Order: sequence, then C-alpha cells, then structure tokens
Amino acid sequence: MTTHHKTFLAPPSLPAMGLGALWPSSGWHAEQGFPEFSFIWRDYRISRQALDVLQRLAGRNDDVTTERLLLLAPHVTGFRLTLAMLMHPRWPIPIWRALQLRNRMIRHGDVKVAFPSDLIARAIAWRVHGKGIELDVHARLLQGADCPWESITTFYYRGRFTPLFSRGAADGAPSASPVVDPALPPVAHWTVEGGQRLRFTRLTGDTNPLHLLDAYARRAGFAAASAHPQRIAAQCLGHLAPTQAPPRQLDLWLKGPVYYGRAVTLRQAAGDDGDDFALWVDGDERPAMVGVMR
Repeated sequence: MTTHHKTFLAPPSLPAMGLGALWPSSGWHAEQGFPEFSFIWRDYRISRQALDVLQRLAGRNDDVTTERLLLLAPHVTGFRLTLAMLMHPRWPIPIWRALQLRNRMIRHGDVKVAFPSDLIARAIAWRVHGKGIELDVHARLLQGADCPWESITTFYYRGRFTPLFSRGAADGAPSASPVVDPALPPVAHWTVEGGQRLRFTRLTGDTNPLHLLDAYARRAGFAAASAHPQRIAAQCLGHLAPTQAPPRQLDLWLKGPVYYGRAVTLRQAAGDDGDDFALWVDGDERPAMVGVMR
C-alpha cells in the first residue's frame, strides 16, 4: 500500500490540483487499496470573511445560526485539502468518478475563527460492493492542543470493482438516511440564487464546472448548473427552527442536485437523535438533501 505525507503551508493551489487530476490514474488494485496518505494544512484558518459568506447564504447572523455554521465552516473552507488528496497523481481512481455522498461533522468544543490551526485529512476506510466503492475521508481540526472538530466525508466511485470486501470501520453517517414526511408543513421556502458561484468555488476548492456553468451542465445531461452541497447546507441551517442548545453533530445525505434558480422547500421533524430535516426541489418527489442535527 502506497504511503505519502504532504504538508501545505498555504491553501492547496487549485491549478496544481487540476494538473494532478490530469495525470493518468494507475487504476484500482484491491491488494493495494487506497493510499495511506496524510495531508496536512499548516496555519489553516477559518476566516471571518468566509463565515460572513456562510451567514449571508443562511440569511441570518444571530448567535444560534453562527453556532450551527461553525459546525459546517471547517468542512467548507477545508474541503480543498480533501480534494487535493483525491486529485493527487498517485490516487488510483480519477476525481471525476468521485461523488460526494454523505457527511458527518462533529464538534467537540469551541471552534475558533481566524485562529492558526492544523487541518489533517486521510483516507480511513472503504467498502467495495456490487455497484462501486464507498470511501471515507477523515478530517481533523487541531487548534493548539485541542481537536474541537472532525468530519468524515463519504465519497462514491460508481463501477465494477473486485473483489467485494471492506477495510476499516464505517464511522461516518449511516448509509440509510432518516425519512422526513413530505406532507409535513414546510418551515421555509425559497429560490436558490445563483450569484457568486466563483467565490464559493474558491472557498471549497471544488472547481467542478457542473457548479459553475449552465451550458456545460446541460451538455452533461443536467437541467442547469447545481449549487455546491455545502452551500445548500448553509441555507438549510439558516432556515431551520431555533434550538435551545448548539448542535454538536450534523449528518448530511446528498441525494440529488439542487439547481440554481429553482424553488426549494424545507421540512423539519423531531427524530430519535435530534432534528431531522429534508430539502425538496419543487416538483421532485425525492428530497435532494436529508440531514440530522444533534
């Protein structure tokens, strides 16, 4: 199994990531699996400006919303470190075959804004099944001696891979999402605005043109360009009903694209472990995003 450790002293360069993604992939070999990579971003910071962007998307800047967004912010602004790993020339499967499937974000303490930190990303588990591979990437935020936040992002590579096996514990969001009744009265209804697409791309490092260009998305078979899932998550967190305590865990299931310019409806219900919510693009029977906020 290939090992590789890389340290960034500045945000991973988007052009360099793009060049890495163009390098021919070695292909999947079960005996090698995914590389034992450890990517570290030194002096990583959640900037005040990035939090302001998320607050504007959420439509609220009260204390309750800010606490929710601090659970999401490291996933947004640190996502490019995960992408740098998945776009590395030694990664066995090309990035364009990867689909972000589920997220689990956990707060263990106070997440400090504009604080010099270390962000660490590594692949911790994968499962090969009949229709593809699920990969779990673990990210940890270190602020001084504390680890106030961590996440597990599950990606999916569609295709036929053999043999069928699993490696590592599946500690991310479970494969099955909660079911939110579509007959519930909505807690919010809005139209997904499509401005500042490039600015949000710079925040996440996700330069997929499906999130930027309507013409490109239509040629690829989609109705239009779709918003980054993290952008939609911020809007959901701003529209959910207030809770008494700050959330400590957020699980998300990404089930379909949310196109710019489309109206969406958010519903919320009390679940076994917290507040369940789901977002529907108007006219669709299936929700595009489901979440649990604990």
